[in-house]
Amino acid sequence: MSNLSNTSNDKPRTVLDIISEIEQKSNGGGYIYRGERKCNPKVSSKLYRDFEIEEEHFNIELVQKEMLAAAKRHTGHLPQDFRVDVTALPSFIGESTEEAIDFEILTEIQHYGGKTNLIDFTTDYFIALFFACDGRYNEDGRVILQKIDEIRDMIAHPRNPRHRVIAQKSVFIRPPRGFIEPHKNDIVTIPANLKQQILEHLRDYHGISTEVIYNDLYGFIRNQDFHGDAYTHFYRGFACGNRGDQETAFEAKQVEYENAIKHFTEAIRLKTDLANAYFNRGVTYAFRGEFDDAIRDFNTVIQLQPNHAGAYYNRGNTYVDKGELDNAIKDFSKAIELDTYYLNAHHNRGFAYLKKGEFDDAIKNFDTAIQLQPNHAESYNNRGEAWLHLQEWEKAKSDLITAKDMGADIISTFHNDYANVEDFEQKTDIQLPKDIAALLTPAQA
Repeated sequence: MSNLSNTSNDKPRTVLDIISEIEQKSNGGGYIYRGERKCNPKVSSKLYRDFEIEEEHFNIELVQKEMLAAAKRHTGHLPQDFRVDVTALPSFIGESTEEAIDFEILTEIQHYGGKTNLIDFTTDYFIALFFACDGRYNEDGRVILQKIDEIRDMIAHPRNPRHRVIAQKSVFIRPPRGFIEPHKNDIVTIPANLKQQILEHLRDYHGISTEVIYNDLYGFIRNQDFHGDAYTHFYRGFACGNRGDQETAFEAKQVEYENAIKHFTEAIRLKTDLANAYFNRGVTYAFRGEFDDAIRDFNTVIQLQPNHAGAYYNRGNTYVDKGELDNAIKDFSKAIELDTYYLNAHHNRGFAYLKKGEFDDAIKNFDTAIQLQPNHAESYNNRGEAWLHLQEWEKAKSDLITAKDMGADIISTFHNDYANVEDFEQKTDIQLPKDIAALLTPAQA
């Protein structure tokens, strides 16, 4: 097995060393690639591996044909002339032959994890590298480079590929004996200690992640099977965070949030591209007031899922908490671009404009929030405050009373920004009418 030299006098291998080695071996083109999470004894089909076939003269294609017949009987699609001579392996899958239909069924079985004599390869070595690193983090993986000319008569392309087959740039090898034997010099070993670093590199620089590779519901289920421990920690973290939200005692709340962060962190360690773990850890960091850590996690979510409106929204909230209102407005605007009906993003963008003193823009956003949800008391309340700054007394009074009638604590909200009415009047140089001042003044005990 050929690797870059790594003697005691050499530096440890890096992510770029691995990529460089694959590129060097691919020089001249004409290769397809396969990534394996562990270094299997042979490059073989699932049918070969599961049946542990070792007999030299065993006809694996005949076994596959019988399994295909059983699949057709199960789905009611067995043609009358199915039992034909199947000993010859075709070099080309025709456009409208029974052979082509059979092959499509085989790729469907392969797609759902069934036993076939197909071996998945890809035309993109970065995708192969993803598969070599995605799982079994305590074992070395490998990338197999296979010269196309050497196995051309075994290669088949599906006529109607599924989304995941397209995303993975898949081609299939159909080996007569159930396995192929690539040259040892065409195998690149992926050290276990580099797997997570490589996954991060593929995500950050090549846009390759679990969501891209497994882009259908079955892929999600399969991905859960591969990364069960990561999802276990994620859901435990989610449960801890939920308990923290419900706790009323500050110390108990912080303990639950801390436990949530530990579980989310462990989930991320086990699966470096688990976007939901970054997202929920970011939300938890924000609840704890650890704003820079929260923003870093939301940044990662956006790298993994650029259309994640919730990540932009929550990063915007964190920027508000940090006082970075322009950044907050940009993020709320992006969230709204991704989801026009994102009520809270409209409201919170209005709130950021209110904090900036841009009252007309604030009111426009509160207007939209109220259109989306006519009983949104918080929008009436904050729009009422914006009207105060513009000295639109009747509009301000109407909104504040409406908010109060809807159950909003308008006095407490007002006092989040100003100590009392006098403080407001001093800071804004605006004299409030007595009836409005009375609305915003706590009743005497």
